[in-house]
Amino acid sequence: MSDTSNVLQIPGAQLQSITQSGNEISLHFSQVQLLQEMEGAIEDSLWTQAVNLTIREIETQGELPECPCVIKGGDLINNIFTYRDHAPLPIDWRGEVRCIFTVEETGNRFSIDGESMQLQQIDLPRYIKHIKK
Repeated sequence: MSDTSNVLQIPGAQLQSITQSGNEISLHFSQVQLLQEMEGAIEDSLWTQAVNLTIREIETQGELPECPCVIKGGDLINNIFTYRDHAPLPIDWRGEVRCIFTVEETGNRFSIDGESMQLQQIDLPRYIKHIKK
């Protein structure tokens, strides 16, 4: 049996809304792309899904964007690891976490630092296509 991994793709993510309550913030994405990589396979598969990214004990920098908007790219940081334009799933990180996103339409950047970051997948992913490696 081969190993399978799922990777969140940041470019093109559709940020639907941002909800902040106390020292917690949730980024609600109506659509992100997930790349499913299978060891030993000649192709990977691309999927789309809605997700919530929640960060706790936050500190924000830059102006949060007006939603809805599309994310051009960015970094997700888990302690000493920085993932540029992608991140392995599952995301249930603790310690020094950070997300830095660039908004496609304006080029504005914003970042959110925190002590924990979780990604909740909503409903089931929908298949898009196969991709040659």
